[in-house]
Amino acid sequence: MALATEVIQNLAQAGYRACIAPIERLAELEAEYNAITSRDVWRRSPHLSQHRFDFTRPTDFSVKSIIVVAAPVTPVRLGFKYRGTHHSFEAPPLSGDYDQDVARMKKVITDTIGPLGLHVADSNLPTKVLASHTGLLQNGINNMGYIPGMGSFFRLTSFFSDLQPSDNTWNEQHLVAPVCRECGLCMDACPTGCISQEVYDVGRCLSLLSKEPSDFPDWVKKRWHNSLIGCRVCQQICPMNRSVLDEAANGIEFSEAETEAILSGVPFDTLDQATRDKLRYFHLAAFYSILPRNLRLLLEKSGEPV
Repeated sequence: MALATEVIQNLAQAGYRACIAPIERLAELEAEYNAITSRDVWRRSPHLSQHRFDFTRPTDFSVKSIIVVAAPVTPVRLGFKYRGTHHSFEAPPLSGDYDQDVARMKKVITDTIGPLGLHVADSNLPTKVLASHTGLLQNGINNMGYIPGMGSFFRLTSFFSDLQPSDNTWNEQHLVAPVCRECGLCMDACPTGCISQEVYDVGRCLSLLSKEPSDFPDWVKKRWHNSLIGCRVCQQICPMNRSVLDEAANGIEFSEAETEAILSGVPFDTLDQATRDKLRYFHLAAFYSILPRNLRLLLEKSGEPV
């Protein structure tokens, strides 16, 4: 068995999915990323323009490959107590558990190739683009990636290595999942109409608009909001997510005092330590500046005067 195949199989036994790309594709990846970020919609967006990737290779070993690993994540709802009533809202399916996943992935790889004198190093690359080219994921017309058994609920991590890839599988084009061509449920459900069979208009995507610090455009209706951060409409209705959504979990609860503090927009550092820990654990601390606005919209949608 080729060593690269053994790495992929060992990661699969640990619950992950992986692919390995030859390092020669790194220049193509960087050129494609630069083309994406040169678009007006990217440069105008405070959220998109803050993304930064590093295409620099390690210098302490001869890099031969990029290992991309997908870890499943669970759809999450977080609870908020407000004026004596409990509310539950969709949240990004991220938590501190993912940090443990990354360490575990790296250990599986190291345990497999380390005894042979090979290396693995962290990297910060546009993993969704990379995973699409290698076939690890299929693309939906809603711009989400899909992996069998994980649907669109996964996180991607990449590593540099001097492991020799076993093949050079590389899709020059980003392939759309065949089921998307015959479905169209997400197009019908999308509140902003940003999805079509021909194009995905990121500038009209509610998932992006909810992450921007600026006021929403006048054409965005309050009733469209459905998540603390982002938008879940196209993921919730997608047939490729059906089995994953059945495993959705309720996360932690925010007390009435915590909810009031978040809504007031007090500086993050002045929140109670327990509140800060909750927000950090569910990766909401980075969005704290816009969280009061989004939470208020969801409470108002639920019939609460805020």
